[in-house]
Amino acid sequence: MSEIQDYGRLRDNKPFIFVWLAGICAMLGFAMLFLTTSWYVIDELERPALVGLVLVMITVPRVIMMVFGGVVADRIKKSKIMFTTNLLQTLLISTMAYLVTQDQLGVAALVIITFLFGFFDAFFYPAVTALIPILVGRENIQRANSLFHGSIELMFMFGPVIAGILLTVSTFGTTMTVAAIFVSLSVIFVHPRLIQDEKPKQETEFSKIKDDFVLGMRYIKQSPIISSGIITISLVNLFVIGPIIISFPLIVDALDGTAFHLSLLEVGLSVGTFTGSIIVYKISAHKRRGRIIVLTLIATMIGFFVYSRMEILPALMVLAAVVGFAAMIVYLQMLTVIQEHTPHDRQGRVMSIATVASEGFAPVAFAVVSLFVGIGLTIHDVLAWTAAIGIICSIWLAFKAKALMQAQ
Repeated sequence: MSEIQDYGRLRDNKPFIFVWLAGICAMLGFAMLFLTTSWYVIDELERPALVGLVLVMITVPRVIMMVFGGVVADRIKKSKIMFTTNLLQTLLISTMAYLVTQDQLGVAALVIITFLFGFFDAFFYPAVTALIPILVGRENIQRANSLFHGSIELMFMFGPVIAGILLTVSTFGTTMTVAAIFVSLSVIFVHPRLIQDEKPKQETEFSKIKDDFVLGMRYIKQSPIISSGIITISLVNLFVIGPIIISFPLIVDALDGTAFHLSLLEVGLSVGTFTGSIIVYKISAHKRRGRIIVLTLIATMIGFFVYSRMEILPALMVLAAVVGFAAMIVYLQMLTVIQEHTPHDRQGRVMSIATVASEGFAPVAFAVVSLFVGIGLTIHDVLAWTAAIGIICSIWLAFKAKALMQAQ
């Protein structure tokens, strides 16, 4: 892999380009499916209270299995993991599309399919986040992360728009079929023969999975920068990303909006996160990067509080973009710092735990927000309290995480 790592320009690194293209296609399909499923529950099943449940069923198995996915990523060829999981997810979306066309996609089938979808994704994401540093080398990690994640966020902008248009002029079945086609393209790009990553030396030693996970946790605990970074990622997802995602369909429903309005809010968030990723891609590592991360985290929480008090859709779209921008600045720089402080042979384990921090608190936010809205509180009040707690926790982190504040 040394030949790959020596590439000075990402555009000359063919394995990384294929992984990048696979991520673009997969996330475009996922973004379309995300909006389509949310609106299907609200508009077709007429069960808006179940939106949170469906999102939880996607994310909970993803989080539970993510720690094992990271250990597996250190033991099996990473491209093989990505190829297999994307193939299975394509089959799941195709099944969902077929059931919709037959008018048989009820709550039970939807919950089972989304559960399996999240289960398979638990193995894909640790593999790709562990593979990128190996493909591009240490000197290109920040740019590679920015390009990959920025492109994903761009797809989360285009995906809802495409889905919103298709739902306006066509059917749920057609929209899900198109989503399945995009995910199937990712299967082609991530084929192991195109990526050509090396097989881990310990590929068949599955008996030590538990020990490896404990070792990863111990390594994180012993590193003040990595442990503070995990807390940072957890805060931004628990108090910002999770709540804002679940708020979109609930706010649109409360304001008597349509699927197109829902897509506009998701586009606003995606525009912000994509712009943030471009900024991180363009800038070099700052000598006070840790301090910038923590201060931007506090600013993100404050921006989310302003979002929570707004009830005008165009303004909400703009504020979602602002919050997404700040959150991506925090996430990408923090992710890069964690990767830079982790040896290659532990990337899978550490990144799986980091991803649990990134994804694991989202279902908690989904469930809590849905619960309080269900008992009669307005979505805006719930979001306001969430943002206020997030501000307090972020300020606490600024005083406690001295190692992170001094990170370069």
